[in-house]
Amino acid sequence: MKITQILSEANVAAKIKDPKTIKMLGIAMRHDGTLPIRDVAALGGKPTDEQIVKLWSDLLDKSLSSTDYGNISADGKFDEWITRLYMNGVLDYEDVNGEVGDALGAWKALSIRGKLKPEHQDFNRFNNIGQVHSILRSRAYSDELDRIKNAEMIEKHKREREEIILFDDERYLVMIPLNYGSCYTFNNSAGFNASFCTGSSSGLKWFNNYSKDGPIISVVDKTNFEDVNGKWQIHAPTGQMNNGDQSIKYSAGDKKFAELFPGLLKNITSVMSLHAEQIRQVSKHIVPGGYDVQSAVSELKTTFPVSYATREEKDADAGNNPINDQDGPGTYLVTQLASGRSARIEGENRADVVRQLTARYPDSSEADYRIEKQD
Repeated sequence: MKITQILSEANVAAKIKDPKTIKMLGIAMRHDGTLPIRDVAALGGKPTDEQIVKLWSDLLDKSLSSTDYGNISADGKFDEWITRLYMNGVLDYEDVNGEVGDALGAWKALSIRGKLKPEHQDFNRFNNIGQVHSILRSRAYSDELDRIKNAEMIEKHKREREEIILFDDERYLVMIPLNYGSCYTFNNSAGFNASFCTGSSSGLKWFNNYSKDGPIISVVDKTNFEDVNGKWQIHAPTGQMNNGDQSIKYSAGDKKFAELFPGLLKNITSVMSLHAEQIRQVSKHIVPGGYDVQSAVSELKTTFPVSYATREEKDADAGNNPINDQDGPGTYLVTQLASGRSARIEGENRADVVRQLTARYPDSSEADYRIEKQD
C-alpha cells in the first residue's frame, strides 16, 4: 500500500469527534439517496457512530483521490469544508463525487502553481461550491486550467500505458500499444499532436474496437518528430496506414510510407516474427490466447505491398555483391533492431558479418539487424 493511501484513509475520521457532528452526519447520510447502495447496506440496520464516520471518510477519500486534476485527498485540506456543506444539506454524495471534486481540484491546481489572484487564494472565504465555480469560469483561469488538465491527463496515461517496443534506435521508435494509455501518450505527449482516434479523448472505445482485430503499430520518426509525417499508425485488419493528421492513409499512406521509410515495414515484420511468442503472451488481455503474430505479419505484407517491397537505401545501394566497395572487407556497424543495441564487427564482406552473427545467435537472421559499412 502506498504511503499516500495510508495517510488519506484517516483524514476525515480523525477530525470528526463531536457527537453532534456525528449525529448530523448520520442524518444526512440516511436521507441521501445518491450514496452507493451496497456500501450503505453493509452498515446494517443500526450502524455505530464509528461505522458512519468511517464510511463517509472512505467515500470522501475515494471521490477526492481521482479528479480531473489528480489526487487531492492526501492533505485533507477540503475535508471539513465538504463535510459541513454535506451535513447542512447543501451537497449530496453525487455532487461530491462529481463536480465538487473536479472544481476543488481545479482550484488547488491553480493555487499550488501561484496562478490565483490574492483575493481567491484564501479558500476559507468560499461559502459554497457555486462561488468556486464562479471564479473558475473566468477566461484567465479557464485557459490555464485547460493547459494543466491536459498535462495531468498525459502524465496519468504515461503512468498507465502498456506497450511492447519492437525497436528503438537512432531513427525510429516502433511499438505495439497494449492499452489506451499508450495510444493517448503517443498522440499527445511529445512531437506532433496526432489525431488518431485510438488516442483521442474518446479513444478507449476505438482502441478496444481496433486492437481485438489485430495489433496496432505506432511509428515515430525521430528525425522529423514535430512534422505531420513524424508519427504514423498502422492497422492491417482495417487497411489503415495513416500519418499524424490522417491526411494520407490507406493505399496513399502505403505509397507515402514506402517513400519516406524504405525498408522499415520489412524490419517491423521481421522483429514481430522474432518475438512472436512474447507478443502473444502480453496481448492475451486483448484477445483470447494473444495475437497470432504470423497471421498479423502476413496481413501486413499483403495489405501494404508497396512499403513491404522497399529496402533500406543503404542496403539497396550496396546490394549483396561481395566485390562492391561498400560491401567489402572492413568494419561494419551492426544494430539489433529489437533492442537498438549496436556493435562493430570486422568482416570480409556483409555476408561474412551475417555468418558471424548467425553463428553466435542461431535463432536470428539477417533481417534482425541493420548492417552498415563504416568508412
